Amino acid sequence: MALEGTIKDFGLPDIFQLIGLQRKTGVLTLKSDKETVTVTFENGMVVMADSSAKRLEDRLGNVLVKQGKLTKERLDEALQTQKATLQRLGHILVTQNYITTKDLKDALQVQVSQIVFKVFRWREGEYHFAPTDSVDYDRENFNPMSADFILMEGIRMVDEWPIIEKKIPSMDIVFRSVVDPSLIEVGGGEDGGGDDPFAGLSAEPKRSAASSSSKIRLTPEEERIYRKVDGTRTVQAIIDGTGMAEFEVCRTLFDLLNRNLISTVGRGVAKESAAVRPEAPASAAPGYVVVAVVAMLSVVGVFAHLRSPFAVTGLSPFLQSPFERLLEGVSHTRLERLDRAILAFHLRHGALPRTLEDLVEEGLADRSFLRDPWARPYHYALTENGYLLNAVDDAGRPVAGTVIERVVPAEKP
Repeated sequence: MALEGTIKDFGLPDIFQLIGLQRKTGVLTLKSDKETVTVTFENGMVVMADSSAKRLEDRLGNVLVKQGKLTKERLDEALQTQKATLQRLGHILVTQNYITTKDLKDALQVQVSQIVFKVFRWREGEYHFAPTDSVDYDRENFNPMSADFILMEGIRMVDEWPIIEKKIPSMDIVFRSVVDPSLIEVGGGEDGGGDDPFAGLSAEPKRSAASSSSKIRLTPEEERIYRKVDGTRTVQAIIDGTGMAEFEVCRTLFDLLNRNLISTVGRGVAKESAAVRPEAPASAAPGYVVVAVVAMLSVVGVFAHLRSPFAVTGLSPFLQSPFERLLEGVSHTRLERLDRAILAFHLRHGALPRTLEDLVEEGLADRSFLRDPWARPYHYALTENGYLLNAVDDAGRPVAGTVIERVVPAEKP
């Protein structure tokens, strides 16, 4: 039996959750006034996504060209071959040695996730899920994405996008650097893993604001985005040029703005974004009014659903219950990450952090991980021989099954 309805009545997170929990195989079609998106699932995992606004393969080819990994001439040749053979564009590009297998895998992962995460920002539309026995996708070059991962990232995006959009209201905004490039120092990020057992931790190095007398430390990913800020490129051009996800690029630009490393120049022409995101008409004033209204409504929505960011009015209890269990899983995951970050801190300094804020300052944990999905701060306390970490309920009592109590070696003298 097909699953169908409107997004207003049954939110996208709940739809993804049900498909994931039931390990369904099939195609989810999402329709809005301006776009139709299809998301393909296999055993509850997302394995493909496409959009009517701009086909995945068109998007994939254009991004590879903008990244300098593929020439426009070779892309045109590959497209002609595709018309004649009906093979996947990615397969043709790799077999012709136009790009590497890694280039294709990285680009596919980003482009599919871009399409999937974008629909989480929809507020209206229709959905229809059609189960099938099997689905076709590029098994060699795409790693399936779990519904849990998509939901956790979706929660983070819903929390942070309204804040980011206050400073980056449009993809045609142009930024310029306001510091001497020689002050930039690269460290941490992907290259810092090595044999470190905590290399998989989602961590950010300690950040520093602009200063005339000291180096400014950026991760390789931040530096990659920063180098694209030249006073002429739009946000969309930076996204296309780096090949990174839209949310991650905007989040980094927002951070660079807050650190006074870049400033706003004005608006440019986001040519390639026109097919994906309709731009404002020539008169800018109405556009700013719309942005202001949207930002205001977003903030109101965040506060209205602070305790339950994906709440759906009229949703029956039997559907709320599994979603609550999913959020509990997210909370457990955050606790585990904090636990590993505390151990990493101790390994680095020979001493335990005094507060969880120390982990953020040290670049071992993201600030969003200091609270559970219901916005309640986690409890952390030093004990005689180690530390105690747990989640708390609304009354401040420890939540059963979340208590982590560890004994660690004595601190260095």
